[in-house]
Amino acid sequence: MEVEKTNNKNKIIVAVILVILVIGGYFYFGGNDMGDNVAVVNGESISMSTYNTQLDSAIALYKSQGLDITNADNVSRIKTEVLGGLIDNELVSQKILEAGIKINSEEIERQFQSILTQTGGIEGLNAELAKNNITEEQLRENISKQLAAQAYLTQNVDMKSITVSDDEVVQFYSNYSKTQESVPTLEEIGAQIKQQIVLNKQQAMVKEFIASLRTGAKIETIAI
Repeated sequence: MEVEKTNNKNKIIVAVILVILVIGGYFYFGGNDMGDNVAVVNGESISMSTYNTQLDSAIALYKSQGLDITNADNVSRIKTEVLGGLIDNELVSQKILEAGIKINSEEIERQFQSILTQTGGIEGLNAELAKNNITEEQLRENISKQLAAQAYLTQNVDMKSITVSDDEVVQFYSNYSKTQESVPTLEEIGAQIKQQIVLNKQQAMVKEFIASLRTGAKIETIAI
């Protein structure tokens, strides 16, 4: 079921709350491209090259999920999501610097080893690095950035306040059952449903918090 797929995906990504922040995941590397900018956030530029790289990745992902990427409305929505995500990333990055958050080498190595295992060993990892045109050093840098973002958001978003009622679980199950021909019993998947609801609430809280960072921020964008 979809709950299981989402839960497994989050285990792989590890930093669950970062799913909505980083389109390219650990293997994305923006670099320091010069040239035309797609946005400027509090004086910090987001290059058109970075935007185009992320857009290509997002379109490929949506295409693999069956979305019609020849539809102009769909492409327009993806463009808006990508630009918004890059702006949000930059806002969070700036706040991390202000907060002085540092990630130690042990944490980075632990996550690197986890990714190494998930990609099937050194050959699988090297294939992913080559496919995404980044080095191991850049991958480790990305890991550091994502762990720092996780730490910052954990400090500023009260995840412990999240609760899930039995009624919410029943309602989720009811809605899910209407979309599937064969569904396990509520007793069998109730725990997974609860995890999914918690994840949904986490994502909503993070989105709301990041939206608040835009208040007072100076953001300039060009038409895309």
